[in-house]
Amino acid sequence: MFRRSLILLSFGFVLASWLFKDVESNGGKRLMCYFSSDSPKTKSYGRYTANEIPLELCSDVIYRGLSFPEWRRGSYFFSNEEIQQLGAFIYTVKARSAAVRIFVTVLERGKESLSYSIMAEIPERRRAFVKAVLELLEQYGMAGVEIAWEWPGTMVKFGGISSDRESLISLLTDVRAGLKSRAKELLFFGAVYPKVLRESYRVTSICQLVDFVTLFTFDMRPHTNNVADVHAPMRNRSFETEPNRMRTNVIDGVETWIDFGCPPKKMILGIGLFGQAYTLANPAVYNVDAPTVGPGAEGQYYYEGYYPYYEVTTTSGWSIFYDPIGQMPFAVRGNQWMGYEDTTSIGVKMDLVQEKRLGGVVLQYVDYDDFWGFCGLKNPLTTFIYQRLQQIPSDIGFAIEWNKK
Repeated sequence: MFRRSLILLSFGFVLASWLFKDVESNGGKRLMCYFSSDSPKTKSYGRYTANEIPLELCSDVIYRGLSFPEWRRGSYFFSNEEIQQLGAFIYTVKARSAAVRIFVTVLERGKESLSYSIMAEIPERRRAFVKAVLELLEQYGMAGVEIAWEWPGTMVKFGGISSDRESLISLLTDVRAGLKSRAKELLFFGAVYPKVLRESYRVTSICQLVDFVTLFTFDMRPHTNNVADVHAPMRNRSFETEPNRMRTNVIDGVETWIDFGCPPKKMILGIGLFGQAYTLANPAVYNVDAPTVGPGAEGQYYYEGYYPYYEVTTTSGWSIFYDPIGQMPFAVRGNQWMGYEDTTSIGVKMDLVQEKRLGGVVLQYVDYDDFWGFCGLKNPLTTFIYQRLQQIPSDIGFAIEWNKK
């Protein structure tokens, strides 16, 4: 009996040690902060630079991002102007913190772009793309890259070709091979729409190749639906009967990635720090699912229909309500309707991070938080998320708890 107990105890120490190394190497739960490359151009008080990022809160900063590189004479070239802006950004961040990890996102700008499809399908172009990315990461000492190929395949209206599902795996395989020898990390920006998950992704293969999947669990209700709704509901409501929309929510999105074979620790939950506004068809009908005629009015800082959190908190005259199933607040003022995140709704999402043992959170965008402190403390939502992540037991804590059973 004593020998059996000793063996079990030894096994527990080995398991705990292994998990500790894993947690230590990954830095525990990650708080990844997207920085919009357009933020320094925002007018008035919305202007945001690398100096405003709360580096004491963010474990990682993701510069989002660079436009897809141009193909010329057998090589890919990033925009010189964008590279200069990236370099200045990195210099400022590194001068402020030696600990924070810096990533860069490679974006396709334009809803019908085929840049990723064309590159990933052709081995020569894949090699050239990987070479360009690796040179960029080495030159500026970045921690890794995020591949933001949002809509591979032909089953969605944003473009893509039929071979994208396999080409995506070929691309991630080549990028992974290049990054591994340089101790860099690979992120993949993953959608949660059921049709995309089924038909565009080989989830198990994706999650074997990448270090983390940054989940697109925000801005899931486009204005073109002509229905007033919160942009990141936890669950779907009875009025959502269209097959693809019925499971397009935070909980189903996370659980589908897990069910399809992605380890929860590799999944980073996306949280949008903004309000999404609609114009009501009839101001007297303002419940969730109320008919709308398009985006809400343009605010002071961004294009119509979107308000950064610092503007949400400073706009007066709204009546506040709560969607108990979607578990998010919404506000109504005249014919304007806006769903947004606050600490209550984010707290529910943090409960999910803990329950599912996800790898952390990514903010869209850190520059949308109340960085001026217009309504009290600076960066209240980012601070709240940081504090909640600190309270979540690490995997080693779960292992010790399991070993005691």
